[in-house]
Amino acid sequence: MPSARSRATLGFLRRLEVRLVLALASVALVALTVSGIALFQILPSYFVDQAHARLVAAADATAALIKSEPADSLSPREVREPKVLLPIAELAANNIAQATVEIINVQDGSRAAIASPERPAELAEQGLRPDPLVQAVETSLAVTVPQCDSVAPKCKLALRVVIRRPYTSRVATLDQVRGTLVAAGALALVGSLMVGLLVSRRLTTPINRLRRVSGRLALGDLDQRAPPSGVMEIDQLATQFNVMADRLSESLRMLQADRDRLREFVADVSHELRTPIAALRTFTDLQREGTLDEATRAEFLDRSSEQLHRLEWLSTNLLDLSRIDSGIFPLDMHDGDLRDPVRSVVEAHAEVAERRGIALGSAVPGDSVSLRFDRERIVQLVNNLVANALKFTPSGGQVQVDVRDAAGEAIIEVRDTGPGIPESELPRIFERFYRGTNVGEARASGSGLGLAIARSIAEMHRGSIEVASVVGEGTVFYVHLPRLADPNPSEVAERPIRPSRVPVMPRSRTLRRRRSAPSASAKRG
Repeated sequence: MPSARSRATLGFLRRLEVRLVLALASVALVALTVSGIALFQILPSYFVDQAHARLVAAADATAALIKSEPADSLSPREVREPKVLLPIAELAANNIAQATVEIINVQDGSRAAIASPERPAELAEQGLRPDPLVQAVETSLAVTVPQCDSVAPKCKLALRVVIRRPYTSRVATLDQVRGTLVAAGALALVGSLMVGLLVSRRLTTPINRLRRVSGRLALGDLDQRAPPSGVMEIDQLATQFNVMADRLSESLRMLQADRDRLREFVADVSHELRTPIAALRTFTDLQREGTLDEATRAEFLDRSSEQLHRLEWLSTNLLDLSRIDSGIFPLDMHDGDLRDPVRSVVEAHAEVAERRGIALGSAVPGDSVSLRFDRERIVQLVNNLVANALKFTPSGGQVQVDVRDAAGEAIIEVRDTGPGIPESELPRIFERFYRGTNVGEARASGSGLGLAIARSIAEMHRGSIEVASVVGEGTVFYVHLPRLADPNPSEVAERPIRPSRVPVMPRSRTLRRRRSAPSASAKRG
C-alpha cells in the first residue's frame, strides 16, 4: 500500500497545472537535445573540412614561396641543405599554416627542411590546439637549379611540401558551443517552466473557479453561475454549466411549487373528504335513532348523493392524472364528426345551467366537422371546460360553446361571462393543483386538475389550448385540433403534463371575437 508521501506526490503530479508545466518543459528539453545532437554531428566534420582546406591553401602558398626564390642562388647541394629552405618552412609553419611544414627532396627522399610553430603557448592562448583529426596535406613542385652536372648546365629539382598536425580552434569552438548549448538549454528550460506556469495558471484558474462554483451549487446554492474566463473552450463549458444550473434551478423551483400546491391540494381534499364523511355519519346516526321523517331522510339522501358524486369526480381526476404521468393514457382514435361530442356535453350540462340561471348555448357548422379523434377524451376535455365555465359564471351570465372548421384544423371555443382571470395568473392556469385567487367559493370546490388534464388531452391529439381573459368580463378557451394521422403511441406516452407556459391570447382578440360572451373563471378545474 503506497505511503502518504507517495500518495501526495502522485496527487501533485496528477494536477493539470503540473502536467502542463512538465509537458512544456519536456518539449523544450527534447528540442534542445535534438538540436545539440544535430549540431555535434555536423560541426566536427565541418571544422575538419575547413582546416583541411586551409592546409591545402598553406601548402600551395609554401610551394609558391619556394618557387619565388632566385634560381641562380640555388644549387642541388644548397637545396639539400636546411639553410636554404628552412627559413621558408619556418615562415610557412608560423605565419601561413600554423602547422608542421616539411620539405622533402623527391629524388632521394631526403628531408630538405622541417619546421613547427615556434610559440605553441601563444597559440594555445588563442584557442588553437594540435588537431590530429585533420589529415596531412602535401603538394609537389619542380625547381630549376643551375649546373646539376657537367653535361647539363641546368636541371629541374623535384620537391614535395608536406603539412601536418595543424593547430585549429575546432576543439575550443566545440567546447564553447557545448557550453553555450548547456547555458541556453538551462535558460530555455527555466523559461519554459515559467511560461508553462503562466499558461497553466491561465487555464486552470477558470477551471478552479468553475469547480468552486459547481461545489457551491452542489451544496444547494442554486444562484451560483460560472463567470466568463476569456478562454473560448472554458467559456463554452461555463455556458453549458450555466444552462444546466438554470434548468436545475428551474426544475427545483417547479418541484417546490408542485410540492407546495400538492400540500395545499391534499389539505383541500382532506377538508372536502371530511364534509361527505360527516354528512354520512350524521345520516347514519339519525337512521340508528329512528327519528327521521321522510322529508328529512330524502334531504340527507340528496346531500349524501351529491357528496358521493363529488368524491367520485375527484377520484376520477386523480386517476386520470396518474395515468397521464405514467404514460398509460391511451387514445382510441377514429374518424368522426367533432360536433357530436360537443353537442352531447352541452346537452348534459343544460339542466345544471338552467338550475343556476345561466344561458348555455352552442353554435356548430351545418356541415360535418370531420376529424380523427378519441371521442371519450374529447368529451372529457369539453366537459372540463364547460363545467368550469358554469361553475365560475354567476347567475344571469352566459356560457357559449362553438365549433369552427378551419383550414387544416378544427377549433372549439368555450366562452363565459365570469369574473375573468388576472393577467398575472394566465401563464399558470394549466399547471396542476393550481387554482386562482379571485373566484371565492368556486375555488374551494375545484381540485386544480381539470385544465391540466384538458391541456394534456389536446396535446395528445397534437393540438393546443389557448386562453384569453378580461377581468370583470369573462374568459374564452380555444382548443385547436389539427387534422393529422393517428398519433404515434410512443409519442403520446412521452407527453406527460408538466408545468409550463401556455399560449395566452391577446386581450383584443377576445373582445373582437365576441364581446358580449367572454368566458369564465380564474383557474378552472
